[in-house]
Amino acid sequence: MKNTKILTYTLLVVTLLTSGACRNEFATINTNPDAVLSVPPEYEFTAATLAIHNNSFEYYYDYNRAIYYWTQNFVTRAGNGQNVYEGSGNFNQRLGNFYGSVGNRLVDVQQLIDRLPADQKARYVQLRAIAGIPLAYYAWYTSDVNGSIPYTEAFKARYTIPAQVTPAYDTQEALYQTLDTQLKEIVQTLSATQPVEQVALGANDIYYAGDATKWIKAANSLRLKMAFRLMKRNPERMKTIATEVLSAAGGLINSTAEDWKFVSGVGFTGGAGQSNYNPVSNGEVSGAKNMVDFMWRSGDPRTRVFYQPSPFTKERYEAALAQGKIPASMPWDGQLYRGQYADPDASSDPNKAVYFANISYSFGGTTTPVQARLPSLVQSRLFYGAFENGNGLTTFPIITYADICFMRAELAVRGITGTDAEVWYYKGIDASLANYDDMAKTSGLNNYVALTAAEATAYKAKSGIVYDAANALEQILVQQYINYFKNQNEAWAVIKRTGFPSASGKILPLEVIRQSGTPQAMPRRFTINLPTATNINYQNIQNAIVEQQKEAGFGAPSDITGRVWWDKQ
Repeated sequence: MKNTKILTYTLLVVTLLTSGACRNEFATINTNPDAVLSVPPEYEFTAATLAIHNNSFEYYYDYNRAIYYWTQNFVTRAGNGQNVYEGSGNFNQRLGNFYGSVGNRLVDVQQLIDRLPADQKARYVQLRAIAGIPLAYYAWYTSDVNGSIPYTEAFKARYTIPAQVTPAYDTQEALYQTLDTQLKEIVQTLSATQPVEQVALGANDIYYAGDATKWIKAANSLRLKMAFRLMKRNPERMKTIATEVLSAAGGLINSTAEDWKFVSGVGFTGGAGQSNYNPVSNGEVSGAKNMVDFMWRSGDPRTRVFYQPSPFTKERYEAALAQGKIPASMPWDGQLYRGQYADPDASSDPNKAVYFANISYSFGGTTTPVQARLPSLVQSRLFYGAFENGNGLTTFPIITYADICFMRAELAVRGITGTDAEVWYYKGIDASLANYDDMAKTSGLNNYVALTAAEATAYKAKSGIVYDAANALEQILVQQYINYFKNQNEAWAVIKRTGFPSASGKILPLEVIRQSGTPQAMPRRFTINLPTATNINYQNIQNAIVEQQKEAGFGAPSDITGRVWWDKQ
């Protein structure tokens, strides 16, 4: 638990950076390039990387109110409303976070180092390179749902005379090329032997405690992850990058111990406003019925990590059944976890009415009827360790070994590179099960029963899970989707990139989302805001929008069913 040990220190750093006592000082730093020189580069690196995860509004608006519902991982426990595919006007928090808290600080790290005396600068070569990895990641992550963004000309206002305050936008195609090139150069730098001892990052690195060998693997793994977005746009380029990174110096993330993830301290998702991380902060949330049913039927050990048991145990279910509160056509079936229908129109189907009812029944001799809903709740502590006064730790995965395994399985089954799809598929399942078992333990889930080797073996032998060459691609993609339960940007991307899971799928079919009988299209990006006439960068923003609208499927800037460049129609 290296990540958690450093949190006492890193939380102190971020507290200092955001406290009232320092606010004026840092306001000065943001406008005065000379003031930056007084901040140790490693401190700014800590602040930047913590900012990737501590924007609670992103979890509240972007994930817990939008993406989790769009991917059919979350469903309102009482049933989705007709506006489930609309989202909040406050989403796209990552855009402002990149320019205001993450990217600017990571560039500051590099600028701070560049301004050091030569003898000191030589000790910071690795940190300067390492800072470029989360910078590339968050630029890619921001562009992923926004398309063109300023990058090569961004973050220069503080360091240019006259100040560069009207950065041009990089197209997504150009950005992918730039980031890939930068990551290759970073790996070369980190792989080289330095003539002087490097500054030890230790507690200032919330991911790898300054271990350059692990950062090399993270950089190579990020290159592979980004390459998969090119599948519909430039498959040959994707193949070239995949082939290259599979034999790259330093390799890829190769075990769960090398996962690129942040494990927060107890207080990180607690305190004022931080309940935004909790999926049920604005109402009860269940899993989607099709997904919960599939996981239950296949004996997926992650079921108890993702969801709480239904309030209806065998005894309670049968009591309600005997009292006519549950239809006689639905006898007890042994299922302990139940999801909710994702389709809003399902609530008008009388055969499904029991799923939408707040069932009132008598149990255990009580004079006051018990009220409960059939669907399970999601496990709030998995996302919010402070739920119900808990003291668990919260895990924020970026790229894990399970991700790598499933990507390698997909590459092999598609005939792009490798021939061992089945091997990597099972390795991916094992790694994902291990990851979620660890998350369950560290987040302090109530009454959690640890994963056993026998369970994992039995799961891999179940129908729909045991490797089937005829349906292997869909199996791999479904497992990717499930594995990304805690990384929903990637679950969403799997659907957009591959079309699976889908309503017509054989393994895990999704529901068709309807509004008064009319099928709705899943959102595919965030709103692109039009510039106001007084915006000093008006022309560059307008140029970027006009250029993107030349692509089929981009649509109007406000159309969240439109597509960015990589998501080719």
